[in-house]
Amino acid sequence: MDYIRTAAPLHELCEQAKTVGLVALDLEFIREHTYVPKLALIQMAVGESCVIVDPLEVNDLSPLLDLVASPHILKVLHAAAQDMEVLYWHSGKAPVRIFDTQIAAALVGLGEQLAYGRLVESLLGVTLPKGESYSDWLRRPLSPTQLAYALDDVRYLPALHHILSTRLEEMGRTVWATEEFRKFEMLDLYQRNPRTLFRRLRRHHTLSSQGLAILRELADWRDGEAQRRDCPPGSVLRDETLVDIARKAPMTLDDLQRLRGLQRRELERTGAALLDAVARGLAVTEAERPQAPRRPRLTQTDELIVKFLHVCLQTLCQRKKLPVSCLAKRADLEELVYKYRQGRLATDGSPLLEGWRGALVGHEVLEVLEGRLSVHRDPKTGTLAFTQHLL
Repeated sequence: MDYIRTAAPLHELCEQAKTVGLVALDLEFIREHTYVPKLALIQMAVGESCVIVDPLEVNDLSPLLDLVASPHILKVLHAAAQDMEVLYWHSGKAPVRIFDTQIAAALVGLGEQLAYGRLVESLLGVTLPKGESYSDWLRRPLSPTQLAYALDDVRYLPALHHILSTRLEEMGRTVWATEEFRKFEMLDLYQRNPRTLFRRLRRHHTLSSQGLAILRELADWRDGEAQRRDCPPGSVLRDETLVDIARKAPMTLDDLQRLRGLQRRELERTGAALLDAVARGLAVTEAERPQAPRRPRLTQTDELIVKFLHVCLQTLCQRKKLPVSCLAKRADLEELVYKYRQGRLATDGSPLLEGWRGALVGHEVLEVLEGRLSVHRDPKTGTLAFTQHLL
């Protein structure tokens, strides 16, 4: 087993990956105590090599970071979103050519958000140990059990990629997977826009536009304070506390002191900054205040159509061995029906009518909305079937 502690062998491994054209990756990181998640371990599989890179000792990770951003090398991961976010924090570069085995497994009908261990067991017949799931990966030295567990997280990824990519090709779903994987290349997934951070806070939608203007300033301040202290933003002040401050708009330290969730020590430390943020939010003109996202106002008929569309999608997905959630959430269906009634589908569009989703179900969805398609129980098979109607 190789354990890389210096930059030179990492560089050699990345050069090998350029020749092979594929690298399997997994990361271990801790995000509970720092603003940027602390990278604790990097596991890589290239060709016959399966190695651990110690980011606490290797002083130059640039060969790996360049590899992740290279369009010439395929990167295979399982449940890649958080790993890609961590690597973006370190490189500032968008990842390119990602193959996520969890997404691929869903697209070939193996189940949604399938755990790595279950996927390995299902496709390769190997049962992986689970004892090190919650290890402290920052502690050194790592035990042999920890190292073996970490290596298992990448050891089987190349084989999973081969099986899943073959099935995607056989089922005609390679294009679907490519569309889904391309989302990892969108910088919006990783960048923290200080003017939109407030929309990530729990219960922000319960505020008025004035409350949202205040919350926007508070969230921006908290993020900067968290960077300064090098801690997670929630460790500065909880979401609920910020929302409460935004709702009540305190004007003095005495007003702040009456709010729940603000400890005296924190109040003494940041009370003035909080009041400044509130004042900035109050100074925002009505025209410039952010608006809460509003769910479409559906009529009773709309609600029935949403339920019917969901049944139609379930029927189609059962035939294709896909989870409905791969296609759309209820909110997507509500927005689709609302836009259709307002005549806005042609201009505003819908994810269900675009890309591989549109090719798979777009025609049927439009026929349902136009009243030209219904669902009935087939008396011979006992399954649901579609009936077309001429209008």
